[in-house]
Order: sequence, then C-alpha cells, then structure tokens
Amino acid sequence: MILVGLPVDLGGSDQPYAGLGLAIRASIVGLRVQSFNDTPLAKKINIRVSFPKGTEYESFRVETEIVWKDVHSWEGWEEYHYALKFFKILKDHYLKFKRLFCRPSGAEGASAQTHHRGVSV
Repeated sequence: MILVGLPVDLGGSDQPYAGLGLAIRASIVGLRVQSFNDTPLAKKINIRVSFPKGTEYESFRVETEIVWKDVHSWEGWEEYHYALKFFKILKDHYLKFKRLFCRPSGAEGASAQTHHRGVSV
C-alpha cells in the first residue's frame, strides 16, 4: 500500500457529488479513503478518482465495496475512514491505476498478466 492524496467523488457518474473524499492509501485491491460523509458498511458505490492537471490521466472510475469503516470524532466533528475494495473495474481504468500506483522497483521486465476479479490484463 502506498500513500496518495487524490480527490475521490464517492458518487462517481451515477450520483455526482453524493460525497467527496480523499484517497489516502492505494493498493492493487483497493483504496483507503477519508470523508466527512457517513456511508454504510458493505455498500457498493461507484467512485471516480481524479488526478492533478498536467498528469498523464484525468481520472479513473471503479465500482467498489466498503469493507472496513472507522469513525474519528473531535470537537463536534466526525470523519470517516473507509477501505474500498475494487469490485468491478473497466480494463483500461485498471491499467491506468496499475501503471500509476503499482510499479514495484525492478519489475519493469515482469509479465503484464494479472487477474483481478475476472478481468485479465
């Protein structure tokens, strides 16, 4: 898992601005996101992760499931941390994610064959 700091639209294209968050960690199987919006555990949501202007990609979309939730409270505020597991992702969006976040050192010559929830890349 690596540290990131990318904005996340928790409604994706289906429910724009249903909630905004910040991806704080990323791995090949999902994201850890913090948000001020309370969303139920085990809920499946479509998200859109945006990248800064000037980068190779604009955004990627993925269907996720909330598999872990933690609440942080302080001075009348509540912040929610979620572990979002990738549930369904388009092949080209998965390739974007993999290229940006999952480049282990010394793996440049490794095979590009990976299976992710039935998607062969």
